[in-house]
Amino acid sequence: MHFRRPTPRVADVMVAASYMGPALASTVIVHGTTGTHSVLLLLAVVVSGAALLLRRRAPMVSLAATAGIMFITFSTPASFAAVATAMALYAVAVHGSARYAVYAVLGTSGTLLLAAVLLPGSLVDLGQAGQAIVVLVIAALIGFNVRSRRSYVHALMDRADRLTRERAQLDSIAAAAERNAVAREMHDIVSHGLTVMISLAHGSAEIAPTDPARAVDAMRQVAETGRTAVADMRRMLGLLNEGINGRSPGAVAPAPRVEDVQSLVDRFRSTGLPVVLQSAGVPPADPGIQLTIYRVVQEGLTNALKYAREASAVTVCLHFSAHGITASVNDDGQHEDVPAGRPGRGLVGMRERVALYGGTVQAGPTAGRGWSVTARFPPQEGASWNR
Repeated sequence: MHFRRPTPRVADVMVAASYMGPALASTVIVHGTTGTHSVLLLLAVVVSGAALLLRRRAPMVSLAATAGIMFITFSTPASFAAVATAMALYAVAVHGSARYAVYAVLGTSGTLLLAAVLLPGSLVDLGQAGQAIVVLVIAALIGFNVRSRRSYVHALMDRADRLTRERAQLDSIAAAAERNAVAREMHDIVSHGLTVMISLAHGSAEIAPTDPARAVDAMRQVAETGRTAVADMRRMLGLLNEGINGRSPGAVAPAPRVEDVQSLVDRFRSTGLPVVLQSAGVPPADPGIQLTIYRVVQEGLTNALKYAREASAVTVCLHFSAHGITASVNDDGQHEDVPAGRPGRGLVGMRERVALYGGTVQAGPTAGRGWSVTARFPPQEGASWNR
């Protein structure tokens, strides 16, 4: 059975009732219900109980009322006023100011001792005063302990909430990064594949009447390019599925590496683009950097195929050394159709890829005519290259 915690108002009523019940019963049994003295004692109990109703909203007011009645009725037999004062003092320590609670303990205890010393036996007995002070100190210490415990629990809850919010923000950032990575891969795969296929299809249509054999060969290359693009997309989706399910989806084609740049160049050369590859040094072993270099070359060649009119030379340069990596694609064609204004998705994705490894990308027209795309990577920490 689940216990439902009472509301603060109900709890205050229960606390006041727990004091007033025994106090009224004791007063009636010992002093009766007749006579002015008995009525005043009963009224004092009621006032103390009513003051306890304010222990949460106005703890100092509750303490002042109960302490005042305690001093007046302290020497009366069967008086519960000290209990009410202890309850109010506990409330000050829990719900009020800790500094005020210390002042309240010192003030009530000092007043009791002073009254016992200055008025021995008449108002406050020294032994009874000592007992009451012990009760008040214990009540205050319990209140301080509860206050400290609540503060600790609230601090833990705040920290848990903060960690939950931070985790949600990190998850959102990770999801955005994953979406950007997927968008980059999709752009590189689809844009490259479609550009090559369109160029081959146009060339096939142009030469079909005069050279059917070459046209057929060009269409076979269109089919091969399409199959390669589909395989790349399956590889990417397979890696995503592996990351989600935590297990390998089976045989997944490896990501392109620097050694695959030559076949990439050959594929573009088959479309009629006069491209050559120049490479020096040994590539780093990091597959992530190798994939980035491959994508940079792929994007540069795709743009050259789309925009470089009447290009007579397209050069892919790869240079690997202990001082860094340089990957560039340069052409000497006319680029009148290059979109102006903000950079395209391909260039943005290229810069994002290279920036992951601390590199930079420069893209723009060269002197006279032509276009150049150059990516530079700094030396990677911990890389062991054969030179």
